[in-house]
Amino acid sequence: MSIDEQDLPEEVRRSVEEAWPLFVDFLKKKDARVTQARKIVLTQVFSRHDHFCADDLAAELSSGMNHVSRGTVYRTLALMEEAGLVRVIRDTDVHAHYEHTFNHPHHEHMICDKCGQFIEFSDEQIMELIADSCKDLGFEERTHRIVVFGTCAECGAKK
Repeated sequence: MSIDEQDLPEEVRRSVEEAWPLFVDFLKKKDARVTQARKIVLTQVFSRHDHFCADDLAAELSSGMNHVSRGTVYRTLALMEEAGLVRVIRDTDVHAHYEHTFNHPHHEHMICDKCGQFIEFSDEQIMELIADSCKDLGFEERTHRIVVFGTCAECGAKK
C-alpha cells in the first residue's frame, strides 16, 4: 500500500501536518533518528480509525513503495506512545491494540469477551472521580486507561 499524502482525507492530512513536527521534536529530544519510515508509520496510524494491532499495521506496510520493516513499526509505535500520540489498550489475552489520540477527546473502552468488539465511551463523572482521588492523594496524573470487559448487547442477545 502506498501512502501519498495528497490522497489522504483532509482531516488525516491536517493531523499528520500538525503531529509530525511534534513527533520530530520528541525524537530529537530523545536523540532518536527522524526518518521517512517513521513518518510513513505515523501517517498510516493517523489514516486508521480503529483499534489495531501492531502486526496488522506491519502487514499493511510490509510491501509496496512505502515498505517499512516490522521492527521499525514496533519501535515507532512505542515512541509514538511515549510521545502521547497513540494509546495502547490490552485485551483479555494481553494483545496490544493501538489507537491514535492526537486531536481526539479522551475516552475509555469496553471490550466484549465474546466477539472482541471495542466500544468507546466517555463519562464526566468518572473523570471527576479520578481527578478528585488524585488531588486527595497528592498524586499527579500523567494519563489513565479504563477498560471494562464483559458482553456487548449483541452477544448478550444471542444467549
